[in-house]
Order: sequence, then C-alpha cells, then structure tokens
Amino acid sequence: MKLLLGEFIGTYIMLSLGLVTSVIINYFLFPKGQNRFITGFYWGVSILLPSLLTTFFFGTAEYNPVVSLTLAVNHQIHWWLMIGEVLTQILGAWLASLTVKAVWSKWLASLPLNLNFYATVPRDVNNWKRNFKWEIIGTFLIIVNTEMQNDINAQWWIKTLFSSLLMMIIISIVAPITGAAFNPTRDLVPRFFFSRTYDKRLSQWRYAVVPFLGPIIGAILGIIFSVIFSHLVYKS
Repeated sequence: MKLLLGEFIGTYIMLSLGLVTSVIINYFLFPKGQNRFITGFYWGVSILLPSLLTTFFFGTAEYNPVVSLTLAVNHQIHWWLMIGEVLTQILGAWLASLTVKAVWSKWLASLPLNLNFYATVPRDVNNWKRNFKWEIIGTFLIIVNTEMQNDINAQWWIKTLFSSLLMMIIISIVAPITGAAFNPTRDLVPRFFFSRTYDKRLSQWRYAVVPFLGPIIGAILGIIFSVIFSHLVYKS
C-alpha cells in the first residue's frame, strides 16, 4: 500500500507540475510557443522533485507503466504490484488533468484551449514513421537507464538526479518532434480527459497509437538490450 500511495502522489505531482507549468509558460509567451530547452528544463524539474520526495518517503518513483513493467520482468516487483502501480498512475494522471482544467478555466481562461495543455502534440501528426521512431528511441534510453541503475553503486539521490537530467536532455531533443510522451499514462489519460471535457474532434485519437505503442516497443527493446548487454558483460 505504501508503494501504491507513493506512485499515486508522485504521478500526480509530476504531471501537475509539468502540465500546469506548460500552460503558464504558454500564457506568458502567447502567441509565441515555448522552445525545446524550456520544455526540457521544466519537465526535468517536474520529474526530479516528486522522484526525490516519493523515493525518500515511499521508496518508489516509477510513474510510468513501462517502467513498472520493466521492474516486474526483472522480478524487482511482483506482477500484482505492477498492476496496482499502473492503476494508481492512471488515477494520479486523471487528478492532474483536473488540476490543469482548474488552472486554465479559473485563472488563464483568456488563453485559447489547446490539446497540448493535456496530451502530446507532434510537429507533424501525419509523419507516423518519424514519430514512432523517436518515441521508441526515447523510451529505449529511459528503460536502459532504469536497468543499469541496479548496477551503479551510488546514493539513491545521485541516481535520481542523473535520471532526471537524462530525461531533461531526451525531452529537449524529442519534444519538438513528437511532444515526448515516453509514457502511455502521461498521454492517454489526459487525452481522454480532454476528449470527455472539451471536444473529441480536437483530441487526435488517431495519433494516440504513437504515444501508446511507441513507449511499449521502446521498453521491450530496452529490456532485451539490457539482458543481452548484462549477459555479455557477465561472460567477459
């Protein structure tokens, strides 16, 4: 129960910080958009702060179904715990979406409604091949880092800082291309919230397969790569 509570709180804080910050930045920059470095920085901070908090108090900081899946495959958590983590991550993402709605509708209502307040929006929604590739690459790097963390002899907060810095770099590179999901829950739950709350026609559900399958494929490839790499290192 402690781990599940940590996943719920951490997912909520991460997405609330990231999405609300995005809305506020868009408000002050409007009609200009934010650049990749701003996006990477505030999402990196939005990942770092809850990760430090929930790792210290609850001993967990996944916030992502594919990360939970990776830990279950490696027998670091039980499969039933993985399912529980995914459910609490979904609840945290839904509550974060409610928070974004409250901020936008009460304080920043003069800003035009944008799907990007909630879900990831690619530069070119029709370039599926490129978008898939970058979602896979980004998630692959995240999962390989997750796998390698177990072999690094360092304090937990150093590992958390490194992982957040890595996320900052990856998001800065990929965000202008795909919106940088790397997390099915981060995209699909806010997208579903947007679709139900505002306009389904603006929700780009046809594109949603990219931030859903891209991270899953990237995670599978990351797990396979890490297993092969560890086996080669162990043999040598």
